[in-house]
Amino acid sequence: MDFSGRVGGGRRGGGGGGHRNVDEFGRERRDRPHQRKPYDRPARGGHRGGHGGRGGAHAGMGPVGPIDEAQEIESRLSSLIVKVGDKNTPTLQNNLEALSVVLEKDCVKHELTVMRTFRQCVLELPWKVTIYSTLAGLLNAKNSETGEKVVALMHAVLRGSLAKGDWGSVKVLMRFFALLVSTNSIAASTLIGMLDTFLAPLAGGSAKVSASNNCYVFIVLSTLLWAGRSLKEHAPAELEQRLELAAKYVQAQAEINQGNTLSTVFHDTPPKGSNTLAHLLDVVRAVAGNDWKVDAIYAPFELFASEFVQAKQHELPALELPTELAATAFYTPSEFLQLVPSPSDQAVRKYVLQDFIADTLTQLEGNRKDCGKCLMQIHNLCNEDVCSVMTAVQHPEDVDPESTLVFEYMMAEVLFSFLLQLPEGLYREMYYTSLAIELRKAEPVILANVFETMVESIVARVQFIDVECLNRLSNWLAVYISNFGFQWDWTKWESAASEPVDSPKHRFVQETLLKLIRLSYLDRVRTMLPDSYSALIPAKAPAHNFKFTVQAMDERTREVSVAVGRCLKSKGSVEQALAILQEHYSKWADIDDDRRQSLAREMLVEHVLLLGSKTFSHMLNAIEKFMPALQKFGDSPEAKLQIARVTEDFWLGNPQFFAITIDKLVNYRVIDPATVIAMLFDDGHVGSWSKFQYWEILHNTVKKVNMRVVQLQGRLEAAVTAANAMADDDTPAETQPAESVEHVEATLAQMVQEQRDVVVSTARHFARLLSSGSGASGELDRAWLHGRFKEFLRTYRIQVMENSSTLESSVFTAEASGDVRQAFEDVRKLSAA
Repeated sequence: MDFSGRVGGGRRGGGGGGHRNVDEFGRERRDRPHQRKPYDRPARGGHRGGHGGRGGAHAGMGPVGPIDEAQEIESRLSSLIVKVGDKNTPTLQNNLEALSVVLEKDCVKHELTVMRTFRQCVLELPWKVTIYSTLAGLLNAKNSETGEKVVALMHAVLRGSLAKGDWGSVKVLMRFFALLVSTNSIAASTLIGMLDTFLAPLAGGSAKVSASNNCYVFIVLSTLLWAGRSLKEHAPAELEQRLELAAKYVQAQAEINQGNTLSTVFHDTPPKGSNTLAHLLDVVRAVAGNDWKVDAIYAPFELFASEFVQAKQHELPALELPTELAATAFYTPSEFLQLVPSPSDQAVRKYVLQDFIADTLTQLEGNRKDCGKCLMQIHNLCNEDVCSVMTAVQHPEDVDPESTLVFEYMMAEVLFSFLLQLPEGLYREMYYTSLAIELRKAEPVILANVFETMVESIVARVQFIDVECLNRLSNWLAVYISNFGFQWDWTKWESAASEPVDSPKHRFVQETLLKLIRLSYLDRVRTMLPDSYSALIPAKAPAHNFKFTVQAMDERTREVSVAVGRCLKSKGSVEQALAILQEHYSKWADIDDDRRQSLAREMLVEHVLLLGSKTFSHMLNAIEKFMPALQKFGDSPEAKLQIARVTEDFWLGNPQFFAITIDKLVNYRVIDPATVIAMLFDDGHVGSWSKFQYWEILHNTVKKVNMRVVQLQGRLEAAVTAANAMADDDTPAETQPAESVEHVEATLAQMVQEQRDVVVSTARHFARLLSSGSGASGELDRAWLHGRFKEFLRTYRIQVMENSSTLESSVFTAEASGDVRQAFEDVRKLSAA
């Protein structure tokens, strides 16, 4: 699994200077080109750059045969390296031997191509690690200079991956070096030295449990799984010492996370804490008890043992752990969910295969199409009788997952484990959805049944699932179904319609259907559902709820509404609309000025929303045009709150437009984030905490504030850099930088304060509602609210911990309920570990 650095809070913590590319949580984005291939495929018969290509420098300038021939050789070499070991066939030994001869011969002339392709294959085809480590060993045995270049290259890549916190590549490369010991390319003592670098922070056996140490121990245990057999032969005492040191740390880590449910997907089993180090340790110990044999994947290096004996071992410089990475830049994986039964005596094989699936899924995240193709190839290297492959048998329905490992089920379990991963997913939810769509397109029947089985398995435990995970599954399922003609067996969930409206199953099915309506239209969704589902979908299509209809108004209100409506429809100006409101309401002598202003505010907002109710573009244009008037009417917190409430009432029947409109009003500073939070936690929403729409708006608002802070931090860095450059160049005083440092600092300070207010205010509202008897309408309603509270703390734990002292003194006091204080303690442990 790839655990690239995820730096929280923008500039806080790690990384060298310069503006970094981060997401709305302040975590660094992975630098992956869109649609990147799993290896650097050379073009067929073409030319790179401007040499000899169509319209290139050599077009029409004489013979280009030598260039074509050289590139043809490079293309052939790359293809041979990529394709070797695609399948476990009887000719694989001969193929490896022949390829090593070809590479040893051609590497002198085409070293760059060979090394580049070899590097990419090791990194991005991780399930073929036994193939490429054997190939490296054969190259080393035939020519120690070539072998040294390969080992040195991969070591340099490892150092670079360590420096930037690319933990997925670090894990894959350490596995590669572990197998190089078996090929005699490096000594066992060299690998021990590499492992000691990761274990150095644990020296003395009393290391503090931390995110970085969790990550290091995970890397070590993953490496020992593959290095154990060689180390037992050449350095048994050192192997036991390292394993014992890692085991002591895992025990300490498990004790600290005991009972912490913040990172547990299902709550019907004892919580495992924030990672699966204990499970990985059990797997390693099971392998050790079997003489360190890992037999899930074919390992051809054993066939060349006689050639490796005389090979030269290469020394490697010491590794250095990163020193400038923030705690959130380290990652330890979450558990692989078991969603279908599997043979208990095959636990090691299952872990090894799922680990390869996970590595492939993350290393090829930049290209879902190639990722899907590669995932379906992993089983080709399995040893005989390791797993069953439903796509390769005549009667897949006869395959029994309880008696044998089934590759498709293992692959789907990894996919859903990543989708539901806590405390946060590695990538956007849409990646896992689009990958599932690609896989199903490749195997329309079998994988459709597999994914349906996975979803049904999760829904069967829906009353125990974490609220955020249920939300993610609903999003995934709606998009997935919409890509295959909206076909699904809805009869299996008919009982949901008769359950309480805030029961997990009822809410999950209803929210999924509402998302399908967003992706299609009501009548289309209605036609595919049984009649019993009528209570789960709206009676009419999503629409606005305009207050000032003719039937609902008295005479003088009708006069104002008609006048304002005509003004807006005839493209009247902001000034004209305000003048109409002033003219009419000034005649209402029976109300005071505050009430008059409130009625005018409501009238304007209703008509602006009506003007923009046709499409998203209309809405945006309407708000932009009347932004000055809206801002004028929103001159106090109470006025802003009224605007937000009017917007909610107007879009009562269309949650999607409600969320988008609120987002635009925040963008244009008509209302502010504090207004949105006050509106969402209004006592009028008690009894509706199970609805997903409110929490979608909450997350959009908090993420927007976080992103503004990150953007301003980048602007400040740029302003400081520009100011320093001007000072160094003795630029004239009258020449000023585009943006002054003082101005950006002041804006940033204001935004950081707003971020602090948003976090504290949201936590205060949660604590108030959960600690009072009137904060929820019943047990189920409170369970939804508490689940969303844990989601908020978990998702924004960086910002929560930055304001922990304020929260402790003003929110999580003795007056707060016990489960509220416990959730805060759990997020503190999660942040520390």
